[in-house]
Amino acid sequence: MKHIFSILISLFIAFGAQAQHADSSAVASKFRFTLGFGIDAMNPDQINDRIATSNQALGSFAQSIKSMPEVSAALTIRPNQDQKVVILRGGYLWAERDFAFSLPETDTSSTPTGKIKGLIKETYSAYPFSIGIGLSTLTSDLQVEIDFIYALGYVTEDGSYTTSEGTTSSYSNTLFSPAYGFRVAAQTSVPLTPNISIVLEIAYRGLKFEDFENQLNAQPSDVEYSMSGISGNVGITFTP
Repeated sequence: MKHIFSILISLFIAFGAQAQHADSSAVASKFRFTLGFGIDAMNPDQINDRIATSNQALGSFAQSIKSMPEVSAALTIRPNQDQKVVILRGGYLWAERDFAFSLPETDTSSTPTGKIKGLIKETYSAYPFSIGIGLSTLTSDLQVEIDFIYALGYVTEDGSYTTSEGTTSSYSNTLFSPAYGFRVAAQTSVPLTPNISIVLEIAYRGLKFEDFENQLNAQPSDVEYSMSGISGNVGITFTP
């Protein structure tokens, strides 16, 4: 990851130099709005340990998390209509894992009377909001940025089970944690029309949630969740 981060910093410097030497006769757009979709690589060790423990206890086969999809929206502003830009960005990352189980049902004398069948669904999600600064060519075909992130992280558990008599019960529980982080990104765009472009982006985000609290009883949790990793994104950009 350190090697990837160094590459992105090098891209920031190289693209920044190119942006500073861009054709000053080009017309710069004051605003640019981008909708994107990407895949974020990550390896949240503690969450994957939690998944493995649940698999072992319930006899389920949920896979560990190695990546998450992300949808995002960004507004790029040129305060002085030069190469310097300010970026406001919001995103949503998520992954779901299902833990199906079947357990013996017994009466008061511990005599088996049937099976209890159920499903526990865990959703791991985050809402990262960021403000960043960057450099862009006046035609916006190249851009680099560094962002400061404030994020909201959730681990939600929804469970239901049915007894052999057909009675169904359910429950829901959510852990919540805020976090701060950073993001470094480089992107290039290909125009489709004078006002619409396709954007390709590579980024590295450093983000870790470690202050989870149970929203039902306000008790702290020892769960930690790292969403740090490299991401690739594709999007569509609109300029006025």
